[in-house]
Amino acid sequence: MQGIAPAAAPAVTAAAPDSQLDADRQRVGSRMRAMLSGRRGGVYDLVSYHLGWTGADGAPNATPGGKMLRPLLCLAAARGYPDGALDDGSATDAAAALELLHAFSLVHDDIEDGDEMRRHRPTLWALRGVPLAINAGDCLFALAHRALDGAIGSLALDRALLARRIFDDACLRMIEGQHFDLEYESVAGVSRVQYIEMCAGKTGALIGASLALGALFGGAPETDIERLRDAGVDAGLAFQAIDDALAVWGDADRTGKAVGNDAARGKKSLPAILAAEQGVAIGDEAVRVQAFRIANEHADRARSAIASTTIASAAQRRLDGLIGMMVRREG
Repeated sequence: MQGIAPAAAPAVTAAAPDSQLDADRQRVGSRMRAMLSGRRGGVYDLVSYHLGWTGADGAPNATPGGKMLRPLLCLAAARGYPDGALDDGSATDAAAALELLHAFSLVHDDIEDGDEMRRHRPTLWALRGVPLAINAGDCLFALAHRALDGAIGSLALDRALLARRIFDDACLRMIEGQHFDLEYESVAGVSRVQYIEMCAGKTGALIGASLALGALFGGAPETDIERLRDAGVDAGLAFQAIDDALAVWGDADRTGKAVGNDAARGKKSLPAILAAEQGVAIGDEAVRVQAFRIANEHADRARSAIASTTIASAAQRRLDGLIGMMVRREG
């Protein structure tokens, strides 16, 4: 199978050191475990499995549960402003809330798409059935909101309300986008504009909220918060374009999911839309090239929006690097 070609290198390539990324993953993972400390059995066993903390037999799992991209973006943005030292833990709680919300969306997404594998393991519904999986997803949704409640307690009232609005807006936009993703499966044709609007919700909204909340907890002005939210939406569009490409040309051993499922379901993915526009097969090389060009265009728009803020240069470089990871990944 032809591998995914790497996306063009960004103008600024300096990324957060691996040690910083690993430390932030550990920071957020530890905080999430603390939030669930004492909550064992029942639905929490399913939550622990889905988060990658345990295996199907309930034994502890040493394999990381995910990339934690959204928490990494949140903490990187927070460090770009004067109040973003993370000493009081509020930004970490916000990052944990984002990861829990993302985890909720994946449980329901797997059910809705009929995906039986994720990260080389059976999905929750495939392992324990749809009703229990739905309930576990709902539990993650509630836990995400409790985590955010803990985070915003350190903020002034107006900033706390803004944080809540950003988070809830991301929830709504993500669900709206997922609705169109599912509805479009039974529609003969979808335009590129419709695709962009769909993905700006289902993928871009939460990544936008990750940057916006990080900036908010760092003490950024509201103009920067909004610009970073827009930057995150574009970064999310780049991420989704690559995700769609991996569903056609990726390696299942790297992605942890079966290749070709999107096409089989009639998903209006970016390659499907581009192929329809050009009147060629979905696997055509011209489609692959154009999909990567579109991913890079949105990544560049995200970088430009970040550069237009007052965020510290070191944080900008970290975010540039994280966006680069998003468009160059193979899994």
